[in-house]
Amino acid sequence: MIERKFRAMGTDCHLLVHAASDQGAELLVELAQARVELLEDCWSRFRPESELNRLNARAGLGPVVVSADLLNLVVAMRSAWLATDGLYDPTVLSSMRAIGYDADFATVLAREALAIAEVAAAPGMNNVVVDEINRTIELPRGVGIDPGAIGKGLAADIIVTEMIDAGAIGVLVNLGGDIVVSGIPVDFNGNPVDQWIIGVEDERAADGDDRVAHWLYFPAGTPRSAVATSTVLKRRWADGRHHVIDPRTGDISSGDLVQVTVAAESGAAAESAATAALLLGSRAAAPWLNERGLLALLMTSDDLIMTEISPKLVEVPHG
Repeated sequence: MIERKFRAMGTDCHLLVHAASDQGAELLVELAQARVELLEDCWSRFRPESELNRLNARAGLGPVVVSADLLNLVVAMRSAWLATDGLYDPTVLSSMRAIGYDADFATVLAREALAIAEVAAAPGMNNVVVDEINRTIELPRGVGIDPGAIGKGLAADIIVTEMIDAGAIGVLVNLGGDIVVSGIPVDFNGNPVDQWIIGVEDERAADGDDRVAHWLYFPAGTPRSAVATSTVLKRRWADGRHHVIDPRTGDISSGDLVQVTVAAESGAAAESAATAALLLGSRAAAPWLNERGLLALLMTSDDLIMTEISPKLVEVPHG
């Protein structure tokens, strides 16, 4: 097994690849890291020349031919918007800019906080036209899209699939806490084990404390399983601003949930469900997740709630 840690997409990235040989695994890890960087170059709103920014700049000017990667992203965003009844909404870009999150987070932290501009409900994806046959996307005038964290979840999905297709026996991709696994895991001696084990960190805990709230176990040989977390406890700046926007108002989320972790069959699905649940609040989120058969951990400032356990997972408390 080959392990690689690096920075990309504004976050910490962690790859584990098991292949028939260490040489093969090393090559796959190199390809996976390069793929992360290519996807960031295409999808990032913080890179002026990214394809996403070029698409946003042409809003209202008709259909734009896009790459397969950008088409994949927009199709995934539209699917997530539909699946969450609009609670995940990539058209919150104007609100992100209005609250001062108009640059990469390091820049936002380093400078004096900008005044909050007027915000409004997100326009939604209804009038975004996606032509998968001709590979074009048309944004209405005044509408910009921001993938948010779903970009990391989808990137992890893509890389895991491509690594398995390229011959990997087992793969784990962790992009800033959006974790996707597939295939057979091994221990650090190269011996196959019967499950993937993922710890869910509690962002409420102080640094240095035991931050693992629960352990999730996925069976070896899973085609693909994913865990993603949405929280208002990270990426905070100025007077308590954070990056989670409620598209129903265009303003910063103000519900009672501070962290939601969801397990699903893909990183994109887990991330969009976690965002939706965070916005719904603790009373509505649990039944919403249970109806969809999703295992989740919901945290308020002083409580932890678990949804019903999906039959595809075995979960045990830590400790």
